[in-house]
Amino acid sequence: MNCPGCNAEMTDLEGDHETLRECKECGGLWVNVADLNRILLHNNLPGLEGQGGKMDADALTGQCPDCQVDLVRYVGGDRHHPLQFDTCESCGGIFLESEFADAADTAAAEKKIIEFFRAFSAKLKAKAAI
Repeated sequence: MNCPGCNAEMTDLEGDHETLRECKECGGLWVNVADLNRILLHNNLPGLEGQGGKMDADALTGQCPDCQVDLVRYVGGDRHHPLQFDTCESCGGIFLESEFADAADTAAAEKKIIEFFRAFSAKLKAKAAI
């Protein structure tokens, strides 16, 4: 599978319940939506659909490495630290860019995924607290 960010070959980081694919060139991470939801829910976070964020219709994001359809970018986080991820509307795969360069195994990648989505949905949580 080629990376949707830089087109380099991605490598598998295999774990007990999921396979994550990492790009050694740009540090991007590809994760199946079912595996992502399992990771989020097991860490008391809402599933992907409950994460909030806004679709950026103007973003040029590349193509899904599985389906070859255009990816859609979602932006979240707070104004001082915006975060984004790309998703395939066909297969549901998720591409997280460049924050995963030092994830040597699935445990490290999962920890970074959890940190990312906690920060991504921070604005949503702040609204709910008001």
